[in-house]
Amino acid sequence: MKENVRALLLSKLKDENCLWSYDASKMNDISDDALIEHVLLYLDIDDINKLFPLFGYKKVKRVWLERVAPQGEMFRQYNILYAWYYFGAKRPEAYVKSIETRHINRILAA
Repeated sequence: MKENVRALLLSKLKDENCLWSYDASKMNDISDDALIEHVLLYLDIDDINKLFPLFGYKKVKRVWLERVAPQGEMFRQYNILYAWYYFGAKRPEAYVKSIETRHINRILAA
């Protein structure tokens, strides 16, 4: 069952040409983290909802925090929605801004 959902999400990403930078012969080997990231960035709410039973709340949130939320202005409105709707942030705008700021500070400190 889970493999069917994973295959469906991967197929939708391929159909939308969201995996253009991946080697076509290795697309089926995409990591869970990359799959979660691309679904959050490029697919719709129905598809995003499929991530939670497939991977679990903690893993989806971790990938969102590490790979999606820090992406800044381009995806800020999505991230505010995710912070509020999926992750229960009371002040989603401030929460997303703090994630972005922490990410920038880590880069500058390195």
